[in-house]
Amino acid sequence: MRDKNRQSGFFGACGNAAKEAFIRRYTPVLIRYFSRKGVQAATAEDLANEVFAKLLTRAVNAPLANREAYLMRAAANVWNDHLRARGVRRDGEHIAYEESEHAPADFSPARVYEGKEGVLRLIAVLKELPPRTQEVFVRCRIEGEKQKALARRLGISVSAVEKHLVRALAHIASNREADEGET
Repeated sequence: MRDKNRQSGFFGACGNAAKEAFIRRYTPVLIRYFSRKGVQAATAEDLANEVFAKLLTRAVNAPLANREAYLMRAAANVWNDHLRARGVRRDGEHIAYEESEHAPADFSPARVYEGKEGVLRLIAVLKELPPRTQEVFVRCRIEGEKQKALARRLGISVSAVEKHLVRALAHIASNREADEGET
């Protein structure tokens, strides 16, 4: 059984013409409200439409003394919902696709071959190092393990891990310079 004071919605028993007039009158007001919040015109229009969509479907238990105040409160709630949703989607962090910045890398057969050769040379250079130095280099620089965690796991000091890394990097650099001197 329906409550006698309960109206069918924000507009109560208003006819379609009255609803349309109210929407026409307050749509620009809402668009200005949302535009002042710093959103683009299309987003401001979408938010204004969302306010009216919510009001058309919302039941109101008592007659409204001030429809305009209720409308602006609904607009503030829609704005808060918009901000919350934007935070979840991280809209502000979007980076537009730019061909010059995001163009695919050169994957020509020659470039792929050069890359494979470089990896094989690095493996050969690493095999010249003592096993512990190899392990430290691979785990820290290739697998991304933290120096402190690796030192704890291997039972050595962080300083020892750092010395192994320096030794490996110096060996790789000296071999790289030798390779470049040959070409």
